[in-house]
Amino acid sequence: MEGRTGREFSCGGSRVSSLVSRSSHRYFILGALGAWAVHLGLCSVQAEPYPTKPVKIVIPYPISGPPDIRGMQRMSRTYRMIASNAPPPISDTLARIVAHAIQPDTTRPVVLERHPGAITTRGAMTVLRAPADGHTLLLGSNATIVINPHYFHDVPYAPARDFELIAPLVTMPFVLLVHSTLPADTPQELISWLKPRPGEINFGSSGDGSTGHLAGELFRRMIPVSVVHVSYNGGVAALNGLAAKQVAWMFAALPLALPYLANDRFRPIAVSTARRIEELPTLPTLAESGLPAYEIEGWFGMFARVHTPRTAAAWLRSRIGAMISDAATRSVLRSHGLLPATMSLEQFATRIHTESDKWGPVLRASRLPLRDEGRRQKDEG
Repeated sequence: MEGRTGREFSCGGSRVSSLVSRSSHRYFILGALGAWAVHLGLCSVQAEPYPTKPVKIVIPYPISGPPDIRGMQRMSRTYRMIASNAPPPISDTLARIVAHAIQPDTTRPVVLERHPGAITTRGAMTVLRAPADGHTLLLGSNATIVINPHYFHDVPYAPARDFELIAPLVTMPFVLLVHSTLPADTPQELISWLKPRPGEINFGSSGDGSTGHLAGELFRRMIPVSVVHVSYNGGVAALNGLAAKQVAWMFAALPLALPYLANDRFRPIAVSTARRIEELPTLPTLAESGLPAYEIEGWFGMFARVHTPRTAAAWLRSRIGAMISDAATRSVLRSHGLLPATMSLEQFATRIHTESDKWGPVLRASRLPLRDEGRRQKDEG
């Protein structure tokens, strides 16, 4: 995912890349050779038009929200009632913003294709099966790129090997919510209430391996205390569980939590980010509340297959980046509880690798055993 700049040249059927890198003289030498060849007329600059066909943005989520491990949505009457008042799914909002960034500069249609299922891996594999020509893009998140390969068994792709970051989009804070009947107005009061009750208290999340699950697992490990994780089919269902006191607390994504913060059944007590957020300035961070270095948030970005032509990647990056930097777009994103990405492409790519290294051991230690593995352990016991 290393950032690259330069031009691509064609010379006698072979390809010479002019790459600029501060850390390698080899790239400088290749660039000089490429320029020399053009000067002598041995090579010609290759200008391939893009896009040459419809651009597909693959959304790996169902209409009603995140999928469970099987990619299904089991909806109850309560779920439908609350979902009718919820904002549009984050994935739809982001996909439409990207489509609006691309469409004005091409006569080719930009198509949003929904491929939900299998914890977003079905959508990821749809992109990997498409040609590496930049015309099929993945709306990827930290769940797809960082969490799934470490938490679930037999995920059929390796993000660092198979995907290239095209553009960062947004980050997504999480809010620590407790049921209003709990005697806890601060994280420290919640911790004091949990510690004498090991194994007795439930916390909820939108699903196994979700960012909310990981946030709760990190919180539990840092206290430390034994709690029971209850996995729901989506964030709204988890909020229902909190409202009904099936669980005592949860980490809810800010876009999900915002419409319900005034609900008298919930009480927000902290945010998961390193710094306080403008939308909830009175809420402390968990790092401020006695858990140093606690930081976790979701994020979304646009990805393509590796070996996507640099001309296509650059074309997409310039337009998506301009849209995310637009003041009106940033206002819309913040109104949905999403923080527009401020990192450069290289910084965001580094963040992805850093998160994978950081969370990999935690995720692998927390994941569910394989069915056969669990049966084998039971038989051996």
